[in-house]
Amino acid sequence: MVSVSDKTLLEFKSRFEPPLQQLPINVVSRSTAITKEDEYPVQFEFITDTYVDFKKHQVTTYITEIQGTIPGSIKISGFEIIPQHLHINCEYEILSITNNELLALLNDENPMLTYSEWLLEAIENEILVLEVKAQNSQLVDWPVGIKNAYFL
Repeated sequence: MVSVSDKTLLEFKSRFEPPLQQLPINVVSRSTAITKEDEYPVQFEFITDTYVDFKKHQVTTYITEIQGTIPGSIKISGFEIIPQHLHINCEYEILSITNNELLALLNDENPMLTYSEWLLEAIENEILVLEVKAQNSQLVDWPVGIKNAYFL
């Protein structure tokens, strides 16, 4: 296994960490909300932050904020999720790269585009579990499958 040097991490940090801070991403879930027989996509805005960890010799991107509106009801597991606005602050690890990936990224012709593609792919392959309100005022876990994600 190839070891990533502190110099490589510093190069990534100086070139890529600033543009990857507070990065907004629009996300559309696989679920749709129903309002008066019409279906609407459920969309969220994710804010991500990327950090270089010199102790672990890796680069990690976290979802730090999730914001969106469920515009109608969604039925899951016998519960009916009611329309609501969500604003969640979190620290959810979505992408982590080490060693070979980091070295390949820094040698890539367009490393920012490549990292962006990796990040969007990681989000689209993720199922997040959000706590939402159901019709009976209960809080239920809603597994959110991601249909697509793109940068704002």
